[in-house]
Amino acid sequence: MKKIILANRYRVQKKLGTGGMANVYLARDTKLGMLWAVKELGDSGEFANYTRKSEVSVLRKVSHPNLPRVTDIFDENKKTYMVMDYIEGKSLKEILDTGKKIPPGQFYKWSLQITSALFYLHSMNPPVIYRDLKPSNIMIRNSGDAVLIDFGTAKKFAGEKDEYAFGTKRYAAPEQYEGTSDKRSDIYSLGRVLSDMAGSDATLFLKHIIRKCTAKDPKKRYRSAEAVRRALIISRDIYKYAIALTAVIIITGAGIYKSGENARDSVREIEEINESERVNASYENALMCFYELKDYPAARSYFEKVDEERIPESSYYIRLCDVLLDPGRDRKEMFEVAQEFEEFNEREVKRNDPARKEKNDLQIARIYLAFSDGDEKRLGKARTILEGSKPSDESSKRSVLLLLEAVYRELGQISEKEKWFQKAIECNSRLIRESTDVRDGEFAARRLLSNARLYEELSMFKKADGCYRQSKEEFPGKCPDIYTGHLRLLISKGAKDEMIKKAYAEALSVEGIESSREFIKLKERMKDE
Repeated sequence: MKKIILANRYRVQKKLGTGGMANVYLARDTKLGMLWAVKELGDSGEFANYTRKSEVSVLRKVSHPNLPRVTDIFDENKKTYMVMDYIEGKSLKEILDTGKKIPPGQFYKWSLQITSALFYLHSMNPPVIYRDLKPSNIMIRNSGDAVLIDFGTAKKFAGEKDEYAFGTKRYAAPEQYEGTSDKRSDIYSLGRVLSDMAGSDATLFLKHIIRKCTAKDPKKRYRSAEAVRRALIISRDIYKYAIALTAVIIITGAGIYKSGENARDSVREIEEINESERVNASYENALMCFYELKDYPAARSYFEKVDEERIPESSYYIRLCDVLLDPGRDRKEMFEVAQEFEEFNEREVKRNDPARKEKNDLQIARIYLAFSDGDEKRLGKARTILEGSKPSDESSKRSVLLLLEAVYRELGQISEKEKWFQKAIECNSRLIRESTDVRDGEFAARRLLSNARLYEELSMFKKADGCYRQSKEEFPGKCPDIYTGHLRLLISKGAKDEMIKKAYAEALSVEGIESSREFIKLKERMKDE
């Protein structure tokens, strides 16, 4: 390809694909050295102009981990260009076309990420309707995360009839062929995608979710992507923990050949059996919004849906959200609520429900850790709770050790660095040694990476080097950051050229590493030196 530089900045390297009225190129940012996907939007005709404006207006406002990030928009040669994250990986369609079954863990991870992205779009003001959800518009990054791409058919919903009919046969909802679409049209398409991903391995409850998503009458579908997400979490938990699985099989098996009211009765019975699971799902959603996403309005909304009689802890979280959503309030009030939660857990829960008390301990410790703001006393409270806990299963033990490792690292940044960092290293070592589920080495590689960085901060460079080497030997290719970290260490410590070259060659063998910002910086540094 002839060398093309767009906007005096983006050097086009190759064409990634062509679709509809747009070309997508891989381009190197000459200022930052990074790789971007540059989308060249067509400029011919009224329809092309409509889709171009639609995509630009939607994507410029988007900020979500499962949606592409737009970093630049410019016009050149009477065409509009969008600079977006370069998503290295495969489309879901490519994965499905191999004929291989998608493991349940990946199915639920990707399903929840796609649904989360839809919920985000539908929650925008005004809501954004995607209108062309299908496997070829879903990318699976090399990191394993799903990303929804191609917003050429998206529209801002205002209740009016569509100017153009959009969609792809099989995935488009029936009403889209009549020129109308709303949130439930996307839910129909989502159901079709879920069906493709699950194949013949769909559980009975998952089949129920897919049937409800793909009902011909929009009124009979789930009302929101949030509702689908809650149902998927229930389905995942039933699969993962076998909660009420036997009962579900017995009831649905008895009703499989029934019709009319009998079939509906069977579905109602399933829903009644899973009432406690639905409560747990809302609580899990709320905790995810509170800790991982830090989306306190959404967290509060989920906590309000939790039955306080079953999970009284939700009332403490609602109060915590209120404090975090009011910038005028003293942060001290938040920790008073956390302390009340801790006292309630010790007083009311410990005797009646030890398992729940154990889970609450972890959540209370997370509150003290997440909002410690470098306060040694708050970190100390988290440490006391975690060190005093006695986890009853493998999963809880791992959670305790991971939280303790984070607490020790934070304490080490305040005082007695060597003491606390060594304790953090011990936690990681135990996690590697004792964990039975290490995700084919990725989990262990991450723990070794953490130890390597801790040793570097302690100026124990030989031990850091040992962690990097151990990870490469035992878990090759499982963690790209291991390779960039080791290369950085060798360069900064002035290692022999042959050692640096070897580490560089090892890094190059890791899939996708050439698009890593850290690797690009190191590559430039090697040239300079």
